Amino acid sequence: MTSRLAYSRMLDALEAQVGLVRYALAGDGFGTGADVTAPVASCPGWSVHDLVVHLGAVNWWGAATVREATPDTRAGGRGAVMESAPPVTEGAAALADWYSGLTAEMMTTFTDTAPDALVWTFSGPGRADFWPRRQLHETLVHRWDVENALHGAAATTPAPEDVAVDTIDEFCTVMRPHMAAHVAPLAVTIRLRGVPHAPEGPAAVGLAAGAEPVGAGALGALEWELPGTDGAGPDSTGAVEVAGPPETLALLLWGRVGADAAGLEITGDRNGLDAALEAGLST
Repeated sequence: MTSRLAYSRMLDALEAQVGLVRYALAGDGFGTGADVTAPVASCPGWSVHDLVVHLGAVNWWGAATVREATPDTRAGGRGAVMESAPPVTEGAAALADWYSGLTAEMMTTFTDTAPDALVWTFSGPGRADFWPRRQLHETLVHRWDVENALHGAAATTPAPEDVAVDTIDEFCTVMRPHMAAHVAPLAVTIRLRGVPHAPEGPAAVGLAAGAEPVGAGALGALEWELPGTDGAGPDSTGAVEVAGPPETLALLLWGRVGADAAGLEITGDRNGLDAALEAGLST
């Protein structure tokens, strides 16, 4: 599926999310780096160090797959990259330097590659711009994890709304189908409706920058559906609608916030939604 974001916007947004990870690792900026042993509640069993090592290796892997340009085969070597990370005892500065090197190479690869170049993707041969989109949303979610682990949810950096809209879209059209064999089927159809902070007026111009129009005249661009099984469909009572800010919806889908998160409005089968969220929408 094609991103709602223009390629240049996608790259700029990815670079910004990478920068926020590095900034979080810098700590107070006065020589005291972040506590990389801090637990990450949204990734049970992981520390901040574990999470950044994972993210760095995944960022590297996406770029390596583009560089290799072998449409029928994904790139190998992710394990070796993880092993190259500095040990936790070396602290945040060493981890940040390691991550910076990997992501600088990633950004160069994506900048120098034509968006329509043929590479391997989760659905087989496809366009190279699959990978910066995947890395953008992977990095956004894990950047939230790092900030939340270090400073709490209230201190996390708000995601740009055009980017958050595409996070939802990628989850619903790419990642959920890709994970279908590894996650529980939905017994309730979940309909999502994004409600931007400024759907009308001058602010909508900034919201739509680099993206398809997302104002009141293009409501369909802000609606998605995760179909349920066992007859749960448009005319079934086994359906629920969740409306709210795009970032909150994106975090809900990725299991970072619950259905009681501020700004969400839920109509329909709330019990079905709660059961689906408890089972997990993603792996």
